[in-house]
Amino acid sequence: MFGPDFFERLSQRMYYDLDGKPITQDQWSVLRLGAGSAHVARDHIGFYHVSTVWTGIDTAAPVDDDQGHTPLIYETMVFVERLDPDGVLAEDDRLDCTEQYAELHATRDDALAGHHRALSMVRDWIVNGRPEL
Repeated sequence: MFGPDFFERLSQRMYYDLDGKPITQDQWSVLRLGAGSAHVARDHIGFYHVSTVWTGIDTAAPVDDDQGHTPLIYETMVFVERLDPDGVLAEDDRLDCTEQYAELHATRDDALAGHHRALSMVRDWIVNGRPEL
């Protein structure tokens, strides 16, 4: 994700609505505020958190003007909860923001399918142990 051309891509960032149509940064900001946290789905299984969100930003966009590129504007991520045997951490502080897994999607339907795949993967990790990714 953070290759040598990352900052060049960042400076040429494109914004997209929920359907993948290009919009301005101002329109994107309004949509982000109106979408609340922009969550499509959220689940907590054991000490894993599976989160799927609409970002509206295609972080995987090629630097060159690739007309055939489909914007990947949804993201599913799996996070792990910090161990807190003494129960002293607030709920928001228990989430370790180091991702365990991430997958990008073009549409809301793809994102929901990716969320369900991530849930299945996490259930497998709980039963069989998490492999090194």
